[in-house]
Amino acid sequence: MKSTNLARLKRIVSVALVLGLGSGCTRAEIVLDNEFPWREQEVGFALRGVHTFVAALNRDRVAEGFEAKDFGTLNFFRMLWNGRTFYVAGVQYISKEQRSEIHRSTLAKESDGKTLPGGGVCTLFIYDENLKQAAKHNIKLNEADGRTWCNGANGLARVRGQEALLFSISYYLTDKPLAKKANDIGDGWRYMTVQLRLQERDGKVFIEQDDTCLGNPNTYKDIAAARKALAACQR
Repeated sequence: MKSTNLARLKRIVSVALVLGLGSGCTRAEIVLDNEFPWREQEVGFALRGVHTFVAALNRDRVAEGFEAKDFGTLNFFRMLWNGRTFYVAGVQYISKEQRSEIHRSTLAKESDGKTLPGGGVCTLFIYDENLKQAAKHNIKLNEADGRTWCNGANGLARVRGQEALLFSISYYLTDKPLAKKANDIGDGWRYMTVQLRLQERDGKVFIEQDDTCLGNPNTYKDIAAARKALAACQR
């Protein structure tokens, strides 16, 4: 009986430490899962006027002058951190300037619109438990003095033992000519993974891109490769 109670106590303490609920705990590991309080196929509205994470993203994007779109939910997670519930998404979209250029070239009946540096954007969004935006960070790409187009949000994961996330993306250089044939699509694309540190101060969430270990640019194509690099830096 004593051993059973001891094991139960250990489980309770372990959960409290992970979720940041233990007494006096000021730091906590991040937990990511897909336990959303809604279903994508739900009809109706909840959580302050929206019923899914995609709806919240579109609400804010439209308010900023962007068009609503289907982001997909591959890199959408519930995040348990510091005793609170958040929702995080790593997404890719087209900048407002690039959208305007597409509209201009379409109206002018041009066959090819201009590809603007920074026209493709990869961003980490964090929302609170009520789907109110808590923080966002556009991934900074240092190669070619920012003459880049981020075209892929490929993976999002936590960093074990740290208050940080890893975000794997793809991009290409706007100075290079675009592919003319379908078989050439993907040639010259860059793949990298960035480390994003999270902080919560006075109830506000802050995201900092930390390139100290992984570098920028880097060639860590996926989460597993980036984790190995981080482990090597910590030795």
